[in-house]
Amino acid sequence: MRYWKVILLLGCFALQLVINLVFYGFPAILFSAIVPKSLHPKIAWSLPFLIFAYFLLAIASLYYLGISPRLERGRLFGSAYFVIGSLGSAWVISTISSVETPLLPIVFGVWLISSLVGIAALWLMEEKLPALPAAVMVALFGISALISAATAQWVVADYYVHAGSGIPENATAVVGHPVEVPPPNFTNSS
Repeated sequence: MRYWKVILLLGCFALQLVINLVFYGFPAILFSAIVPKSLHPKIAWSLPFLIFAYFLLAIASLYYLGISPRLERGRLFGSAYFVIGSLGSAWVISTISSVETPLLPIVFGVWLISSLVGIAALWLMEEKLPALPAAVMVALFGISALISAATAQWVVADYYVHAGSGIPENATAVVGHPVEVPPPNFTNSS
């Protein structure tokens, strides 16, 4: 039981990694809630970059905590990652309606708790993370970041469709209700 802090910290990172791999659109919801609604039209295009930068914080933290001997940098990057995750998930939980999907508040609640526990474990830990688990998690977080950033563009396109303005010319708009279209008139067709 000597390494319980290391196991706890790796467990928090691993839990968030699994959540993001299963619900790869999760960070897009997180950052869509954090970014003020008035700024959405101006910076909605940057959502994939924000998501990628968010996961780079986790990657940098794991690198410095396990591969490089600079624990203080790892704590700073890890703290930034967990603080953004806890604040964002708390904001989403407070604003989301559980009627939409009951699973979403549960997943954000797990993310919030694991972020808070991760912050505590990060600053209680005195020793370095084992290099092999840290390297594996760095690679998996990199894959997860790429998937989440790539799929975040769907959220951006969905925002533009629902906002009603600024729809790119080559976008396909899907309406939420059926539109009555008369049958083709074969006598008028050429």
